Amino acid sequence: MTKSTMAQGIQRYIKRLESCQSLYATLLDAVPKGYKQATYKITDRELFEKAISTFVTALEPQNAKGDLMDIYDIAIHIKTKALIIANKGATLFTLTSRHETPSIVRHIGLCVYMPGVGMEYANAGIVGNVYDKKIVLRSESACTPSFIFGSQRCNCHHQWENVRELAASFNPVEVPDISLGAEFEKWVQSQFAYKNGKHICQNTGELGFVMLHVDSQNGMGSGYTKGEFVFDLAERASLRHRGEYTSEQIYSTSMYGGFTSIGIIGDPRSESDGVGYQITPVILDYLGVNKDVIMLTNNRQKIQKMERAGYTVERVKSIGAVNVAGAVEAHERGKEFNHMDINSELTTFMQDYGRMRAEITKLAGKG
Repeated sequence: MTKSTMAQGIQRYIKRLESCQSLYATLLDAVPKGYKQATYKITDRELFEKAISTFVTALEPQNAKGDLMDIYDIAIHIKTKALIIANKGATLFTLTSRHETPSIVRHIGLCVYMPGVGMEYANAGIVGNVYDKKIVLRSESACTPSFIFGSQRCNCHHQWENVRELAASFNPVEVPDISLGAEFEKWVQSQFAYKNGKHICQNTGELGFVMLHVDSQNGMGSGYTKGEFVFDLAERASLRHRGEYTSEQIYSTSMYGGFTSIGIIGDPRSESDGVGYQITPVILDYLGVNKDVIMLTNNRQKIQKMERAGYTVERVKSIGAVNVAGAVEAHERGKEFNHMDINSELTTFMQDYGRMRAEITKLAGKG
């Protein structure tokens, strides 16, 4: 019975994929000829409802008590022909992990059907005003060992902690003296408004931040397979990333050697002219943020993709922290992956946070 049930389920999924293929062509045809904006949102109700029931959400509008067009957006990215499905955002009251600094974050979850790559998942966080002036960007691929278990062999989680601390420090929040949870949540929700496709912060700070966490790119986009559209990059990347880690220790090899031991190149995002790096400008185009960007990165290819997409980029290196447990991988990132300004030199979190804040302040013209 189990075998039969699984086989039937697979057949239903195959039919869904076939529907995705034909509906994607229809969605592309819906874009007006000569359309000049970066993204085109699907506003035709019939087409929207077909897409929302066929693609990743697989929701049936007739079963929903709310109007799904109030909750989700579906858009085509004109330049890449990517299909974007995203919620319209939710506002969060957050505390940073190091200093417990309060901040207000607008959280948008996105699935991007990226031609030539596959189904990418990402979570975007907006802090402050990201439309009217220069913004700070951190785009980071998922790292399960670091984020879930606190692995110190890499600096990924430290980098993410750093950008959250920075975003909060440039956008201070005065928390009201409210004792009732329902009233406090009402205040939180009032801090952002969604108007004409933009996430408008009601109390803007000094400098807007976009924090982009690409869930489907675990282990430098390990799920990518050349020439194939991968329908679950996150699943494939996760198991490949685990294998890469295992290979390093079984064969006493480097991080790059861990990738090649399982039969893929180091940093598969860089294949096909850096196809794995294009998700960042695609999402930024969808969000409609300012194109003048201070980018927190050590990766040349991330910068190149942004500049090719029409963004002006000023770079601030992002280390986060490197301790003795992470010194080997930090060295390999600089040597094997050609990342800038990272080696086995030890750096504390507070040292890097202070340096980055000073550099960002200067670039933003606040110093």
